[in-house]
Parts: sequence; structure tokens; C-alpha cells
Amino acid sequence: MNILFLSPWLPWPPFDGARIRILETLRFLSRRGHRITLLTKVRDPEEEANSSELEGLCERVVTTIVSNQTRAVLRRLATGLVRGRPLIESFHYDSYLARQVNRMTSQYGYDIVHVESPFLAPYLCSVSPLSRARKVLSMHNIESIRFERELQYSSPTARGFLIRSNRFFFESWEKKSLREFDGIAAVSEVERAWIQHHAPAATVELVPNGVDTAYFQPTPTSEAARSIVFTGLMEHPPNVDAVTWFCDEIFPTLRRKLPGICFTIVGRGPPPKVVELGRREGVRVTGEVADVRRYLAESSALVVPLRSGGGTRLKILQAMAMGRPVVSTTLGAEGLDVTPEENILIADTPDQFVNHIIRLLASPETASRLGTAGRQLVVQKYDWPLCLRRLESLYDRLLRDEPHPATHLARGESALGA
Repeated sequence: MNILFLSPWLPWPPFDGARIRILETLRFLSRRGHRITLLTKVRDPEEEANSSELEGLCERVVTTIVSNQTRAVLRRLATGLVRGRPLIESFHYDSYLARQVNRMTSQYGYDIVHVESPFLAPYLCSVSPLSRARKVLSMHNIESIRFERELQYSSPTARGFLIRSNRFFFESWEKKSLREFDGIAAVSEVERAWIQHHAPAATVELVPNGVDTAYFQPTPTSEAARSIVFTGLMEHPPNVDAVTWFCDEIFPTLRRKLPGICFTIVGRGPPPKVVELGRREGVRVTGEVADVRRYLAESSALVVPLRSGGGTRLKILQAMAMGRPVVSTTLGAEGLDVTPEENILIADTPDQFVNHIIRLLASPETASRLGTAGRQLVVQKYDWPLCLRRLESLYDRLLRDEPHPATHLARGESALGA
């Protein structure tokens, strides 16, 4: 297939869940012999240079620099407000990229226009009327639900103000965006049901997040290890809330009962609030690391004290792939086919977190049993190729329903004779 792939981010380096999923999708499609053109935006020339890392996966990578400086962002938001767009769409919209969408869909016979995230839906207006490509949306989460959850725990910040002032756009905007696509990939059953309800005409396929089970391999745990870890992009507000809640409400009790225990917060871009947590006794904040596996290998367990957010958590799949037991809130494990007490421990209160962690450290047999079961689960259900075959199946189903677009534009040839 010939695929035009629109992404809100260049997926290199893959330092968060969204970029990892995008990179693994490109890698899978490339290995399956599909031809991919990636259109995306970058913040500066330094980031643009990273596009060379994708040369083996994409036939071409087209980027545009879209500044995240305050003045540039405010200009985009003001333009979007005039046009009645929600702020999240305006933040990611770039007129040059829109022109590239029009140019490329005019010239090339794409089978699929693949869009990562509904806030890129405005670019569909730029798809040439000559194109008969099927339009596919990959949903990382339900944005309206994610923002609504975030508001429950957000402090009076500029981000919180923007979300509150724009919240009435979210649900209606998202529902409208979904209806513009022929096919939609959802990451969980919960989200698939939501999408099918609000976009009944679309073909919806479950394409869960996955993990590279060859890269994340089990490692032995030292019986002397008394460390727990949290991993994730620390610029992400739900992650900030999670580690702050854990350090304020859970870890002090753990330190009293297990004086030698340590808590390591691993992830790029910790804001000052999180850096400050690292000054507390027993808490370490690493910032960005070259390889998260080292920190998982050194830990006794992964904790996921998330109280907001959406989608499914790659951090859980990575820890399970390495045979590490996981203690998570119900929301943190949402969308994953896990079974409490079999391959995960669920804790929604500080006392439950404390009790589960003490139990794991006191019983290496319990920790090993959970870790082994977690590894079995991800190998059987969440290895990336297993997950992404469903995306390829979605493409196939959509193309069977319509005349092949290559009959309208010759594959890879210009409609304008170029």
C-alpha cells in the first residue's frame, strides 16, 4: 500500500508513549512492504535533523518548523479562535503542512491517509478531491475524557485555565472529527465502544498499544533490592499528579514501615514541582535517561499511581515484559487485559498501595509469580506485531469496500504530469 502518514510529532527520539507507538507503527508498516510518506511538524532545526533517523522506514519525510514559543503559539490560537476551532486543533495546525497535504494527495495515488490523533482532523480539508484514499484515524486516547479527568486534579495554572475555558469545545469537536474518517483504530475496548457510539458509520478496529518483547527482556531481581520506580514523560500533567500524590500520600508511610525503601522517578522533562520531590529522603528524580530498562531492572516493582489521563500505558507493558510486578490504580491499568492478583496488583487508595508494596518486598515468591504472569500476558497479547496486524487488517477492510485509489491516480505518479 501507498500510505500518507500525518503525525503531530516526529517520532524520534521516542521518549514518550505516543512517539513510541508512532515509531513502532512506521517500523511495522515498513517491514510489511508498505510505502510511507511521513508529514509532521518539528519545533526547530535541531529536531528537524532527527528526521534522518527515519530514512529506513519512510520513503520520504516532509517536515515544517512550527515554533512552540509563546508568541507563535498565541498567534495560532488566535487564528483558530477566529475560525471556531478548539485550541488543541489550533495549536497543531500549520498552513504549510496543509498545503503539502493538498500537493501530495493531488500528485500521488495514496491508498490510505493515516492520521495520528483527532486534533489533526482539519488537515483532511486539504486532501485533494482527486484523491480516493481511505482516511484512517489512530486514537491514542479520548481527548475529551482525558482533559475532563485532568481537571479534577489540576491546580490553577495557565494550562488549567485553557482547558477550563475551552472544555465546551472538546466533546462536540471530538465527535465531529471522528465522523470525518472511514476507519478508526482504538487502543482499548472501552474507547472502541465510545467511538462506535459516536461515529457509527466508521469502521472501528481495536489496535492496542504494545511492547517490544525482544528489547524488554526479563532480568533477575536482587533479593536485597528495595526500590520502586515510576516511568513516563514528566512533562505530562497526569504523570506529575501521579508522582506528587504518591510522594505526599503514600511514600512517607512506606518509609516509616520500610526505612530503606527508595522511589525513583524516571522520565524526560520533570518540572520544578517534580524536581523538588527529589530533595526528599529516599526519592530520586533522574530526568531523561538513555535506557529505561536499567531502572526497571534495578527495581522491585513499577508503581502507576495515575488518577487522570487516558489511553493505555506502555510503562505497564514494558515493566511486565521485563518480569517486574506492577501496582497500579484501576485507571492506570484501564484498557489492558489484566487480571488483579494474577498478573497485576490494583490499588486505588494510599493504604492499598502501601500494603501491596510491602507484600511484594516481603514475598519474593509473590513478586516472581506476578512478574512471570505479566511477561506471559504481553508475549501472548501485546507484542507490537500482534497489535499492529490489526491496523493492517483495518486498511485491507476499507480498501475492499471501495475501488482501489491507484485506479484514479497511478501509484507514485503525478496527476499533473510532474
